[in-house]
Amino acid sequence: MDKFALFEDVKKHVPAYKKFLTENKATDIKIWEDIPMMNKENYLLKYETPETVREGEIGKCFLIGSSSGFSKKGTVFWLKEAGNEEAYLNAVEESLKNLYNIDKKKTLIVVSLAFGTWIGGMQLACTMRQLAAKTNYTLTSCFPGLDLEEGTQIVKEYKNLYDQTLWITNVSNIPIIYSLLKDDKKLLDGYVYFPVVGEYFTENYRESFARKFGHREDEEVVLWTGYGSADTGDLGIESKETIRLRKFFLKNSMLCKEIFNSKGPPMILEKSSDAYIEIINGNIVVTKDQLIPLVRYDTKDSGGLLERKKLKGKIPENLFNKLPETMLYVFGRVSDSIVFYGTNLKIPGINNFLNSLDESFKYSGLFEIEEKEIGEIATFNFTIYTFDGDKSKEREYKNKIIEFLKSYSREFNAKYDNLVKSSKRELINVDIKSIGEKSSVKKHKFIKE
Repeated sequence: MDKFALFEDVKKHVPAYKKFLTENKATDIKIWEDIPMMNKENYLLKYETPETVREGEIGKCFLIGSSSGFSKKGTVFWLKEAGNEEAYLNAVEESLKNLYNIDKKKTLIVVSLAFGTWIGGMQLACTMRQLAAKTNYTLTSCFPGLDLEEGTQIVKEYKNLYDQTLWITNVSNIPIIYSLLKDDKKLLDGYVYFPVVGEYFTENYRESFARKFGHREDEEVVLWTGYGSADTGDLGIESKETIRLRKFFLKNSMLCKEIFNSKGPPMILEKSSDAYIEIINGNIVVTKDQLIPLVRYDTKDSGGLLERKKLKGKIPENLFNKLPETMLYVFGRVSDSIVFYGTNLKIPGINNFLNSLDESFKYSGLFEIEEKEIGEIATFNFTIYTFDGDKSKEREYKNKIIEFLKSYSREFNAKYDNLVKSSKRELINVDIKSIGEKSSVKKHKFIKE
């Protein structure tokens, strides 16, 4: 991609972008780094959608879909070209063949996502239906959406007709699905796989659910995902090699700290060639030509680019030789943190800790945090979903969380006891619920708004 030529073209032909540059006093740009960054709030939600398309190209739109039906900050309605569908279908087919052998194994595909206008659910449902219809594979698709009980009923009823089930869903639905399937030995004997969307997850989480569903802990694609959004399309995809690299970092924390400045490894993906990706202040910034072209679009996701040569001599040679020259890594949303009296506490770190607890805690893989004001004092309530809903463990969970946060953040450690003493109340509380009580009607977020 000639990124500067794309900038000049968008500047000339997209009405909203002309206004955006004028309002940012950036009409005479000569250097790429001087181009102002756009984001959802200052561009996509600010201008009418038809203005964000090149003049005369609205006729190329064959589909209107929303970026998210769950965001309180506003929904962007996206326009898509038909050519995108065919390319996406072909890419999905190749991935599922390479990773799950759908051309050789009798496969049931279950799509449990929100549908309606949300592009993620809608596109995957259409893709799987077309894939099952157009190929000669023994491939059947069904679409129970977020009715996970109906999905469970289908999988249980038809399990003997197929070699495997691929359950496409949000990451945080997996514990609920497990609780619905755990009485069926066949379904927990390496039969179910989860190509997942929508949320960051840790490598500990992947290994935990590999064990629960009867796979080897180190099997790469029990959970498998890509990275992208309705805004940007696909920006990266996991391969067996990038997952193996992530597992290597998980077991080599010192190297992980050296490379990523983090004890836990981020998602590591093969980078798409369809977009130009920059890392600015730790955020993933994307330039991509599409029906709504993006120039220096801040995804608000935290991550970076990893050059293979940086790993020379630090990882096994047979793994090194199979990796892409440049990889994209992602830590998740920049907003995936809570601010505890001025201290940022990262959600992925908390989730990683909870997933590392002893099996006796029966942690399901899901929790939520809600900030509440009690007499103008901010308190933080953790709802922990467990497989048994045993409320007698609430105090133990609370102590473990506080102990972890004190070790995780020196700032938190310095503040917490003094703040509790000063406010004369508990500032962190835990409520345990059974995973069976967790509604799947909405896409899960760890932070309640």
